[in-house]
Amino acid sequence: MFRSNLFIFIFIIMFMSFLNACGGGGGNESVTTSPSSSVPTATSCVNPHSSDYPDEYLGQFELPSPRGELASHIVRGISFKDYSPSWIYEGLLPPYRGDCSKDEYIKLMYVEALKAMQASGVQRAWVYNFGDWNNNQEPWVVRLADYHIPQKYVEYIVEQAGLLGIDIYFAWQFTQTNINRQVIVELGEQVTMAKLKSILDAHHNNMLTQATYAQEIGIKGIAADWNAMNINLSTDQLKDYYIERFAEIIDDIRANFDGEIVWGQIGYVFNDERIFSRVDSILVNAMNAGGSTQFTQEENANLTPELIKEKTLTSLENMRTQIYCLDIHQPCWHGKSDIELPVILNIQVQSREDFFLTGWKEDGFCTNATLENGTVDPCIQESFVTDFSVQAIGIEGIMQALADQDSFEIGSVDINTGYWLSDTLTPSSEGFPNISQSVRGKPAESVVKYWYTGNN
Repeated sequence: MFRSNLFIFIFIIMFMSFLNACGGGGGNESVTTSPSSSVPTATSCVNPHSSDYPDEYLGQFELPSPRGELASHIVRGISFKDYSPSWIYEGLLPPYRGDCSKDEYIKLMYVEALKAMQASGVQRAWVYNFGDWNNNQEPWVVRLADYHIPQKYVEYIVEQAGLLGIDIYFAWQFTQTNINRQVIVELGEQVTMAKLKSILDAHHNNMLTQATYAQEIGIKGIAADWNAMNINLSTDQLKDYYIERFAEIIDDIRANFDGEIVWGQIGYVFNDERIFSRVDSILVNAMNAGGSTQFTQEENANLTPELIKEKTLTSLENMRTQIYCLDIHQPCWHGKSDIELPVILNIQVQSREDFFLTGWKEDGFCTNATLENGTVDPCIQESFVTDFSVQAIGIEGIMQALADQDSFEIGSVDINTGYWLSDTLTPSSEGFPNISQSVRGKPAESVVKYWYTGNN
């Protein structure tokens, strides 16, 4: 068991609201302490992290040889991991920070990540921000001082990305908690009309702020809906109000922002003419729930790119049926739209032995899990088996499916929350990059690079 430290305590408290998201689906897992380990020393303001990892991380399968390149019109993307390098810095004991101030370190981490992305052929990167709500007023607001990523660093990312030819897209993560760390919106909550109004008032007001700011600093695209939180709309009245309000939100974003407006960051596409007629593109996951429940034990033990390709093609066909209401046995709600929108295809495969059996798991900190014998493991992440080959095979298979699919018009591809904010590849105070959906420094990054550039 790794030792915990003050950084992880802060990290956990801030991330309690993102168990279901943080770049993926999630389960009913509760938060405990995250591990820590030693960090390589640094004597000046240079990268203090090591990209070394043990040979066993390569996993059980032969690494795939990439077999194609994306069509030239498809925009190549990788998203930042959805938190700030400031937390990594806080987790470094002072001797391991070298001569880096916090500001210098944060900028260094962003620049190095962007340069590595560019080397893999990336043309677009998503950035996520969030903060606790002040709900002592209506609408709820997130104060500038409470933004997880301060605006000066968002501006720095946009500036440096622009120099490297990378466009920045932006998504807001809807935090469940207020400034007193009280939960004000439960994950999956069956909301009342009054609660839904408060949520949408807050989001509407916040997105006006974000859209205006995005326009000012040169962000190229923005998600109209939120990331990392879901609610249950249990009646047609709630659904209709939700759609009407989002139509208004999108109109107000459009009035203040010239870039691309995207729908679907929430994790699913709510099809309605009032939305589809207003947005420029939709987000679709390459596999439902990150691949969970789609594979048998035997299939998981014999993974190949061909198997992943077959499963992905089936998943995309099913999602088209769902989004465009083609299943006569499960018709859409009455506001359905037939507008064919370009798709941003999200790819998310964790480097974990059982990913295709159990789906996404938290990679940023420890979570509790109840085992089959009824005992509770306080840090289930430590029991996961790291397998880089699973991730590489998964991404190769999905890319092959993308090249052959005819379910959607693919405008861009995104390795979702797929870039760790340091080079670290072993468990540490940063979390668990070894099992993460991040491709940084792993064989999967070479697969992505080949499909993005045609080069090894």
